[in-house]
Formats: sequence, C-alpha cells, structure tokens
Amino acid sequence: MTVLAVVSEKSQASALTLWGFRVARAKESKLIVLWVEKGSEATRAEPVDLEDEEDPQRQEGGLPEILSTLETLTASLPSGAEPPDLEVKRLVHSDRHGGVLREAELCSARWLVIGQPPSERSQGKQLGRRLFRRAPCSVLLLRPGSDPEQPCRRVLVPTAGGPGATSALALGMAVAGQEGGELTALIVEQESDDLAEEVGRKILSDALSSAELGGDGEGEGVDIHSRVELADSQAEGIERVLAEGFDLVMVGASGRGLLRRTLFGTVPRRLLSSDQGAAVAVVRGPRPSGARLRRGLEEALDLSIPQLERDDRVQLVEKLQLQSQWSFDFLALIALSTMIAALGLLQDSAAVVIGAMLVAPLMTPLLGAGMALVQGNLPLMRTAGHAIVLGFLTAVALGFLAGTVVPLPELTAQLAARGQPTLLDLGVAFFSGVAAAYCLGRPNLSAALPGVAIAAALVPPIATLGISLAMGEKGVARGAAILFGTNVVAIILGAAVSFYLAGIRTNRRLSRANRWSQAVLVVLVLASALLAVPLASFLVSKVTPSAPSAGVSEELRTTLEEGLGVLEGAEID
Repeated sequence: MTVLAVVSEKSQASALTLWGFRVARAKESKLIVLWVEKGSEATRAEPVDLEDEEDPQRQEGGLPEILSTLETLTASLPSGAEPPDLEVKRLVHSDRHGGVLREAELCSARWLVIGQPPSERSQGKQLGRRLFRRAPCSVLLLRPGSDPEQPCRRVLVPTAGGPGATSALALGMAVAGQEGGELTALIVEQESDDLAEEVGRKILSDALSSAELGGDGEGEGVDIHSRVELADSQAEGIERVLAEGFDLVMVGASGRGLLRRTLFGTVPRRLLSSDQGAAVAVVRGPRPSGARLRRGLEEALDLSIPQLERDDRVQLVEKLQLQSQWSFDFLALIALSTMIAALGLLQDSAAVVIGAMLVAPLMTPLLGAGMALVQGNLPLMRTAGHAIVLGFLTAVALGFLAGTVVPLPELTAQLAARGQPTLLDLGVAFFSGVAAAYCLGRPNLSAALPGVAIAAALVPPIATLGISLAMGEKGVARGAAILFGTNVVAIILGAAVSFYLAGIRTNRRLSRANRWSQAVLVVLVLASALLAVPLASFLVSKVTPSAPSAGVSEELRTTLEEGLGVLEGAEID
C-alpha cells in the first residue's frame, strides 16, 4: 500500500511531507512525496535521488524543503521505530491534475494527501479541489496548523454517524497513537428533548464500533473519549469544543447523512479558512467503482460532445423555470391549441392539426421535467408537473366539449390514426425530446424547434381522447391516452439524456435530492417498458396481414360461383 503526498506549493512542502509521513506510519505504508509543477507538455514523474546530493533536481521548487523534512523526521523517530519506505519524485506536466491521477494509478496509491493552499488565487487550490473530487483512492485534504511540527496529541473527530466517520476515526486513532495522545469523538445534538444526549451517545457508540475502536477508555495507547455537545447548530457546537485546545480536527466526508448536508459545506470550509492554530483534515473514503465509471463516462462525454458554457446553462435553467409555470398565458395557449387540434381532427384536416402542434405549450414543461431530473431540482419538477397535469386536464375537457358540440356519425381518419400508437411513436417522442432539449440549449438552433414540435404532436392525442370519450369510442380513447402517456415519458427521458450529454449534471450524488431523481428515473424507465407492451401489440397488428374469417370466405366463394356459372368450363380452384 502506498501513501502519495502531493505538494504543489513551496510554502506547504514541509507540512505536507510531515503529514504524509504521519499517514504512512499510521497505515504502515510506503510514502511517495510528489512535487508537482506546471509544464508545457505531458511527462512522467522523475525520481529524485535521496542519496546523491549532487542531483540537480534536489534544488528545484519545494524539493529542498521536502528532502530536509524527511531527513529530520527519519532522524527524530523513537529508538526502535522503523521509518516507512521513502521515495521522492518530481512531476512537470501540462495537466497537473491528470498527471497526478496517472501517477497515483501507477504506484497503486491507497491514500492521497493534499493541501489547502493559503491563497484563494493559488493554482494549487484548484488542483486540490479536483483531486479531492475525482481521485479514486482515499483522500486527506489538509490545512496545516499554525505550528505544523507540533505533535498531534489531541485529536477531535466530529461525526454524525455516517460512513465517512469510520475512515476519520480510524485515521485519527492511528495519528494520535504515534504520540500516545487522546481521541475525542464528538457529536452535536440540538437540545430538543431529554433524549437528545442519549441518542447522541448511541450514535457515537455505533460509530466507534464501526471503526473497531470500542468505547470510552484506552485503546492501543490512546485515550478514547465520546462527547455529546448540545448546541443550536453543528458549527457552533464544534467551534465551542475546538476552543478547548485540540491539535487536529479530522472530519469525515462521506456524502451521506446530516454531516454531509449541514456540516461539510460550512464547518470544514470555515475551519480550513480560519486562523485557529489546530490543523484541519477532511477525510474522504475511496470512490466506489460505480462512481469511478460514471466519472470516466462524464469526462469522455466532455471531450467528445460540445458542453454548454456556464452562462448558457444559467440562461437555460432560468428560461425553463419561467416557461414551465402554469399561468394565464399557458392556459390560453393550451386552450387555443386544443380547439384548433379538435376542429382539425373533426374535419379530418392534417394541415390544421399540424398548426395546433405549433401553438401547443406543453413541450416546455416536459423539457423542464427533464432538466429537473438531471439536476435533482425538486422545485422545478413540481412546477413542471403542475403545468403538465393541469394542461392535460384542460385539453381533455375542451376536446370532450368539441366532441359533444360537433357530433360525428363516425370517426375521421385523423381521429382513428391516433387510436393505434406503435413502438415507432415511442421512438419519435424520445428523439423529439433529445432534439428539443438540444436546440433549446443552443439559441442558434432555435429555428428547428417548430419542426420538433410537429414531430412530438402533444396536443392532438389529448384532443382525440376528449372527442372519443364524447363519441363513446372507448378503444380509440384508450389508444390516444397511451399515445399521450408515451409522448410524456419518452420526451422527459430524451430531454434528460440530451441535457446530461450537454454537461448539465448535479454534484450532489448521494443527496436526498438526487435520490428522488434516481427514483423518478427508474419509474419513467419502467413506465416506458410497460407502455411498450400495448405499443408492440398495435405495431404487430398493423404489419401482420389478417386472414379472412370463415364466414367471409364462404360468402366470397358463393358469390364467385354464381358469377362464374355463366361461363362454360369455369371453376374455382
């Protein structure tokens, strides 16, 4: 197992080398300290000779500080303690992020130690963020304390009981054990009732058990303490305890639970940027294989498909949020398009029906639902869903009214055509959703949107449903309802795919918002699979020639025999 300490700021060279050394000792692993520089081309990391003082690389960048720190750490080890295997490398790369990830893969790194640069404008800050987010192995993001060489005897690990606490507690225990210090596991609870403290102690007990640390007391030369702090907020409670004098605060970032939702965005950021003397470390466990595959797919898409710029994405989201709302304008357009479609269907005019497709406003909330799906944007999904449902009910009612006022003796060809949708309609709707989302995100392609609206044909099936109900044609009404449901499901899925390919994605992978969007996605996929059954049945009935019934065959034979009787020698074969 290898610990890779990544150093890109000369001011942090000694501190990150020290912490890489500590983590390597704690994990009983090899330590590689990687000095990273920006270059003009992609190159491999070059090893630095630890013995040859004449090696010219030893004077580059922060390498003198790295080598000096390693010598001091090795010499100051207690008697009988073995230093980890050490290696120092220098990486000059045009893509520092990609070069570090490649080096981590080559050395089979299990831990990455990276620093929080002191300056917001530092190039190392962006590198650290990208590595923390994308590295497949475990990562320790560190802001060294005011005195980096101070021993870490008192370690504080705030937790909310999530999976990330396990890595933080185990690593904190190992670091404190090197100095024979103490580990305090902390949970902050709101003083809502008499059971708050008891609940907190139960969560802490479970977290310590998951990290195989047992309970309060001494373990492997470390004093372990469990502490429940009652406070109005997570930040207030942690800062109050921190003021008692700790050398290291170690926070687990798992992406789950209360800690991720309310703490990771506030307390770690506040601690990482504060002037307090304690060192602050944010620990992130290894990425699961599924997350790594997803990240690889996203990077491949980013390289092969033009991505929307940030300003374009902001304008697109704003447009969909405004135009997906149920309003008087939306009501007017849905009413007008439905009446135009109904009259066109009643007079069997394809041109009039096409005109209704151009007026219908339903495509926008469907695209909004697709956007909400990839963003995990619940308010937008509710807004779009509200407009879709009310628009559907309004159109059905107006279609029923038109069918009642203008009674027909039989169905027109336009009405009958929408009563037997097929799998081909599912494909048309899906690709219409993809095309509509693609064109909407690129204003220079807006001229193609009317054609997409015609292809999607959202309002005519609803008008057909209302008219068929008024005429008592339940079979056609059922087919029209299936066609509209097919259009809705397929267009939302197609829009979601198109937006995802264009770079609109959520970073809250394991948040509550993302979980509901994943559930909705599964429901839509299952709905499309269920709709495929009747659609396939309609398609088969259209492409398979039907055999004439026995009664029809006998009647035809009798008629032919009577007609051929006047011809001498003629017979039916």
